[in-house]
Amino acid sequence: MSDRRTLLFFILAAILLLSLERFAYGGAIKKRTNPIDGAEMVYVPAGPFLMGSTDAEIDSAFMDANAQLSGVPKEWFTREAPQRRVYLDGYWTYKNDVTVAQYRKFCHETGRKMRQAPEWGWTGNHPVVNVTWGDAKAYCDWARVRLPTESQWEKAARGTDGREYPWGNNWDPGKLWCPISQPRDRTAPVGSFPSGASPYGCLDMEGNVRQWCADWYDSSYYSNSNNYNPEGPVTGLFRVLRGGSWGDSFRPFFRCTYRHVGDPTQRRVLVGFRAVRNSG
Repeated sequence: MSDRRTLLFFILAAILLLSLERFAYGGAIKKRTNPIDGAEMVYVPAGPFLMGSTDAEIDSAFMDANAQLSGVPKEWFTREAPQRRVYLDGYWTYKNDVTVAQYRKFCHETGRKMRQAPEWGWTGNHPVVNVTWGDAKAYCDWARVRLPTESQWEKAARGTDGREYPWGNNWDPGKLWCPISQPRDRTAPVGSFPSGASPYGCLDMEGNVRQWCADWYDSSYYSNSNNYNPEGPVTGLFRVLRGGSWGDSFRPFFRCTYRHVGDPTQRRVLVGFRAVRNSG
């Protein structure tokens, strides 16, 4: 009798999780605002999702990259393996990247100086760039949020159905800010491509800027990590970056599973960040 009750419990739990996903995917997205920086947040419900890529998907991305430029190493893509099912507790994530205006408010209230402006100058509704990992973390501490783990970023980008891009499985350069369809020489205002939204309503998960994650980088971490709220290696030399940028010309870089590697002390015009908050 106990076994039957246990089985019934898991069946009901699975039905509930599927219902929550359908509710979110159907457009009824839960939203709230961070009162400190005014950032709009959307909710990612608890449950499992597919993280990483299969061998076949890695082979396809590798061939696609080499069709654009021969000599691209396969190691750039094998670090997405193995694909596995990861469970995450529910959390809130910023709908957009942190903007110049929001970062300027942080600097004003904490006595910090704005970082060096990019060549095109600072524009309030563009994503802030030229921030180190430490700069991003300091902002999150001030705003009472935190940088997303790599798994949180990927679930927010692709949902639970294993899609290749935030909007689905078909490449469409009209759904993101990148130089593949036409040259780009700077960032764009955040949220400029609503048709490229993820299943949870997140914008610019691909395109505009790469985004800092909380995790240290380890190319073999997927093979050794736990699958329940993974938080990344305990130490390392580099941090994980996710999402292709306005300067990336390789289509495979814009897949939800692609893992960029970043020196946490460097500032680059291709890099910004968004934040998350625990459910509650």
